[in-house]
Amino acid sequence: MAIEKIKLRTTTSSGRTVLSPAEIDRRDGRIFFVKSPFSLKDEIKAMKGSRWHGYEEENPIKQWSVEDCQRNNFQLALMCGEDMFAWFDRDIIRHEYQRPLMPHQKDLTDAGLTYHFQLWAAEMGTGKTLSAQELIERSGVHDWFWIGPKTSLPNIKREFRKWKFSAEQFDIQYHTYEGLVRVIDEWPEGVPPPHGLICDESSRLKNSTSQRSKAAQRLADMIREKWGVEGGYVIEMSGTPSPKTPIDWWSQCEIAWPGFLREGSARAMEARMAFMVDQQYETASFKKRTGWRDDENKCNQCGETREEGPHELDGLTDPAEYHPFVPSKNEVAYLHERLKGLVIIKHKKDCLNLPEKRYRQIVCKPSASILRVAKALVEAAPNAVTGMTLLRELSDGFQYRDEKQGMTKCTHCTDGTVASWRDPEDGDRCYPGTDLLPDEVLARLIEEKAPCPVCGGSMEVHKIVRITREVACPKDAALRMLLDECEETGRIVVFAGFTGSVDRVVNLMKREKWSVVRCDQGNFQVLPHDDTAVEEEPLDYWANIEAHPRVAFVANPESGGMSLTLVESRMAVYWSNSWKPEYRVQSEDRIHRKGMDENLGCTIVDLVHLPSDKRVLDVIRANRKLELMTMGELMQDVDWNDAATQEGEFEEYRT
Repeated sequence: MAIEKIKLRTTTSSGRTVLSPAEIDRRDGRIFFVKSPFSLKDEIKAMKGSRWHGYEEENPIKQWSVEDCQRNNFQLALMCGEDMFAWFDRDIIRHEYQRPLMPHQKDLTDAGLTYHFQLWAAEMGTGKTLSAQELIERSGVHDWFWIGPKTSLPNIKREFRKWKFSAEQFDIQYHTYEGLVRVIDEWPEGVPPPHGLICDESSRLKNSTSQRSKAAQRLADMIREKWGVEGGYVIEMSGTPSPKTPIDWWSQCEIAWPGFLREGSARAMEARMAFMVDQQYETASFKKRTGWRDDENKCNQCGETREEGPHELDGLTDPAEYHPFVPSKNEVAYLHERLKGLVIIKHKKDCLNLPEKRYRQIVCKPSASILRVAKALVEAAPNAVTGMTLLRELSDGFQYRDEKQGMTKCTHCTDGTVASWRDPEDGDRCYPGTDLLPDEVLARLIEEKAPCPVCGGSMEVHKIVRITREVACPKDAALRMLLDECEETGRIVVFAGFTGSVDRVVNLMKREKWSVVRCDQGNFQVLPHDDTAVEEEPLDYWANIEAHPRVAFVANPESGGMSLTLVESRMAVYWSNSWKPEYRVQSEDRIHRKGMDENLGCTIVDLVHLPSDKRVLDVIRANRKLELMTMGELMQDVDWNDAATQEGEFEEYRT
């Protein structure tokens, strides 16, 4: 056991900083604090993988240990008094550019070339791809991994060709995030990693426990370990870095520079930024989030405002719940300060002189029969989630149904029987599996064969096929009206939240003599209205206005709403939305970016039928508010009510 003697920085009760002696031991992939100041207990607990060994059943030792990883070594160096942020405190090195880059694009590239490890939180349409191309060409290294969603990779290569990227000088491997997992799992021992890693749409890495995040983390760690901070590059890019909660920042920052954020896990970060209460169940208890620390006017104890919480003994407040009001800290807004250096933020409104988006909501009045069906669906639904899904389907003009079509081979068995274990001491009780049974029960079980519970021994089961049954929907008439408005430009973008919705919109387009470029599950497909053969690439077909005068781009926001440029259209229509705010925010900016017709502007239209449509929009707006706050937006300047929702304009169109 090789003990390292170090000195850790602590703060005395008088506020003076001193270095106290400590001892650590590195073994079995962990760092054991053999001796450490008690005042640093909370610092150690906040580190990744922290564990107290004093309560272990075997060989308990009164020591803390943490994982021996890059993030904890970073934090340990900070505790020793080293200035670990000096790398990011340096002035940005400015470069001269030949391409016509805009000032904010130069800022992105200069920051990447200076610091090497960066998260570019630049909103959609600000030109991150060109900045990344410049960085690759000027970096001095030739081997790179470019990781992105499946639908984005063809467009990235198309952008590179447009800006005459000298691809022959560089070895760039393009992978989807799912493909990266396979590459890292099969990485040959002894093979060095690439010098550079670009993660496009890095919000895909927001969940630190997902396979794709673990793969990206491992590759980024390999680059730092092999090439160091001066030789390696890790650049993450996203216009929506925290689409659901402020905690989405944690994993992305960890990949870019482990330890930059003090918290050792996303859960620890949530405990700092949210109001948490104990939730007790019969078998266990856990911390439940009740709200975010996003307003100084919320009480630090209960999370309620002074007026709404139990802060006054006025006869209405339960004395047992009363407590004085103590203002909280706006941790959500403060996160913007904590990210400086590692994260460079660019808002489109500050970078581009584009016309503002115009929002419209077209409310389609439901018929009496639709309302009766909606009520029946809600009453019959087994839970609220299922009921909301069925309402959203109905609002889009269809319902999914499972139908039996023929027979197919049973996949649960091979000969019509399955293994079963009988317990003769427990009333001949049978168990279908033994994985979770204790050893004393396993010892007395008798293995037998039993008829397959799925096929009943016939080795065949009904083949279940999901079909779409369309119903009358007033959104059809609303979309036809919008097609008339887009007749002059000959281009329209339509997003829909279900595959059944996409199918319906595609069929409507073809009936109206509009050709379609469809993007579904990451695959592009050209569907001419006259069913003629097409040799052009889908995005080239879309951009060729002279040869194809009327084309609609139809997609689910999740599959076709990221990393595409569709500026040929002036209107994006949302037949329906998904619950994921990221894809709504991303998809809006496919038509609102450099290259759009600034005279025609950009119009975003929502078709609202049943109340479920409005509910989804409300959730999207609430999540976007938190994200902009973490990106430094002054919330008092943000109008969360679309102009189209004001009285007299909301019900713009009725059928």
